[in-house]
Amino acid sequence: MDMIGTDRPAGEGEKEFLRHYHPKEYAPISITVDAIVFGVMKDATDNYRKLDKQSLKILLVKREQYPYKDYYSLPGGFVGEQETLEDTLQRVLISKTGLADIYSEQLYTFGSVERDPRMRIVSCAYISLVDIGKTKTAGAEWFSIEDACRMTLAFDHNLMIDEALKRLQGKINYTDIVFHMMPLEFTISELQEVYEIILGKKLLPAAFRKTISGKLEDTGKMTSNAGHRPSRIFRHRSFLKME
Repeated sequence: MDMIGTDRPAGEGEKEFLRHYHPKEYAPISITVDAIVFGVMKDATDNYRKLDKQSLKILLVKREQYPYKDYYSLPGGFVGEQETLEDTLQRVLISKTGLADIYSEQLYTFGSVERDPRMRIVSCAYISLVDIGKTKTAGAEWFSIEDACRMTLAFDHNLMIDEALKRLQGKINYTDIVFHMMPLEFTISELQEVYEIILGKKLLPAAFRKTISGKLEDTGKMTSNAGHRPSRIFRHRSFLKME
């Protein structure tokens, strides 16, 4: 018996329908995948008495071909005929950023009719999160999120970034998604700073500690940076299970 799709048996009526079905009667539409890769990086300060501030970064690539030649864009590529969306995402990340085996989740499908001047192209966007300190990139550049949002990016990639930021802001308080951008060990102040960067607002330290304490375990270590008081170092209770 002929099988259709996910090993579903095809009846005679369906087989007859497919024999006379002509896909070329419909307008061709291509599918791409775009990766919105976020990470957090410490920006060094010249004042040894002040802690290095953290900032949210996004990974962009400079286009070498038209359309939008010499513009920056998100890493992306066309979905191959024998690829799943996830296959394409992994291929794009490796080939255009050098990243592999990182946390990713599907964000949204962007299908505006005129979003690409070449032809009708629908893009499936993914959010990917990395600990910048543990990763090396190739062929792509880290930009602060503020700089990226001020730039005119290729296609509708500014819109994609806006939607990705909304997703992060929406999930940060009820999931552990933020820890995919954190080093294995950190202080509560460093963690709070990342929450504040993403949420775009200051948080009360006491309230933040109460909210987050159940997710953390004390490593027994202390920071030893000169110029300020030592702080306790923590880690996520079950981070290894998340990966």
